[in-house]
Amino acid sequence: MCEEKYTSAKKSVNPSLFAVRVEFNSIYCRRHLSDIKIPDECVVLGFLRNGEVIPTSENPWVEIGDYILAMALHPMMVPELKFVLKKACPTYYSLIECSLKYSENQRYY
Repeated sequence: MCEEKYTSAKKSVNPSLFAVRVEFNSIYCRRHLSDIKIPDECVVLGFLRNGEVIPTSENPWVEIGDYILAMALHPMMVPELKFVLKKACPTYYSLIECSLKYSENQRYY
């Protein structure tokens, strides 16, 4: 009986761990990991860079190509957390203009 009270009083936790890749237009590029505002019941654990896990305790800069490692304590929070971590700045694209600068010595294929 004592065990029933204890387990029913506990908050139900069903964690979901995942990683989100930081793209070139991410709003988190060149920001500290601690600057990322995440939803309640979610945690940023750190990130993966070049095969090395970097914990949040080091408060590192986020760079393009990093994978932000995060956990939602309830599966219902996963879509919202992924949405927050994938926020991006708008990028300009045109078929008429190219934003690459060409020089005669360089060739782009």
